[in-house]
Amino acid sequence: MYGSHFKHYVGALSHRHGALVLVQTLVALANTLANSFALIYLLKMGMSYLQCAVFVLICAAVPLTLTAFASRTIVARFSYSMNTALVALAGYYVLLILLRGWALVLIPPVLFGTYIVTFWVPYNALVMHITSKKKRGAVIGAYFLIFPLVSVVMPLAGGVIISSISYQVLFAIGTAIVLLNLVIVSGLRAFLSLRERIIIPELLQSLKVNLVGKLQMDLVLKPVDWRLRIALFAEGVQDGVFWIFVPIVSFEFAKNELSLGGYLSLFAFWGAIMTVALGYLSDRLKDRAHIVRVGAAFAAVSILLASMAGSAEQFAATMSMAFLFIAVIHSFLFTMLLDKMEKLKKKGVLVREFLLNAGRTCGILTVVFALMLGLELSIAMVVAGVAMASIVLVK
Repeated sequence: MYGSHFKHYVGALSHRHGALVLVQTLVALANTLANSFALIYLLKMGMSYLQCAVFVLICAAVPLTLTAFASRTIVARFSYSMNTALVALAGYYVLLILLRGWALVLIPPVLFGTYIVTFWVPYNALVMHITSKKKRGAVIGAYFLIFPLVSVVMPLAGGVIISSISYQVLFAIGTAIVLLNLVIVSGLRAFLSLRERIIIPELLQSLKVNLVGKLQMDLVLKPVDWRLRIALFAEGVQDGVFWIFVPIVSFEFAKNELSLGGYLSLFAFWGAIMTVALGYLSDRLKDRAHIVRVGAAFAAVSILLASMAGSAEQFAATMSMAFLFIAVIHSFLFTMLLDKMEKLKKKGVLVREFLLNAGRTCGILTVVFALMLGLELSIAMVVAGVAMASIVLVK
């Protein structure tokens, strides 16, 4: 069965996608190997849960700010922005090795937040530029499958490296993979030949212009209807809470990095299973919104159950269910947005990034406030579950 599904993916991807698949695969390798353990590393370095939450908050607040003031900036070659992103990501891993104390909490996430926008906005814009509407669902499914597939293996590998060697070696390997990716992005002819003008932010310059002049957000949200805005924002809320809750609470149950890698790989496995099924069915379904609503309802229930898990077995089972149904949300909402913004799909990519990071910031702030009030992290999971439930409004 799965063989036919993968043949479907291969058929959907033309040779024009090969370079992009390679680049995203390397990004996934670095981040699922090394960044999966970033918060656990902070804990091992003596940081509190609240400091970990502040770290993740900066990771979301930076791209939120930059996308808000970057919608008018365009460049001729998207690879310039992606090169900037990969340099920032490599710097992020290097600083994790070098810094200590509050500097470790405050500085590296600025680089990671910069990477999020300067990589994913042009990357997704280019994916949409070379994607036909007829096969869009299958193509997006193929791209969304990369991270779950890689995540089935790499967290386990990361746990082995930490247990047998050190965190420093893990982050050094992550840096090396990112630098290899930088060489590929700089040199592949496929990137040099794709010169469509794409809306991507020359971020610091755009922000500076707005701050010197009249400060106003220049991102246009009108093309996206309110239901879809709510859905993308809610997806971001769930993302933000999960970025903190999943590694920290998994580590509480796992007790060590190797077992934590097993938890993260298990969750990714179920996400990959659903992504494969959705990629096969996506372009055959007439009403993607109906599938999203069903997935959101089941995801909300799973998240709420995970918030009440009292044992490792209950936690693993409920979180596996959550990741299974959340996969529906991520891939289908992206496809629905671009179907509705066919003539403005490059702007649609930027709007999506803004709404996701707005939601992520709010979700992370929920965790921060809960920790400041001395509450359990499970309270934030309830918020994530409610956010997922709100996606049933989408049409």
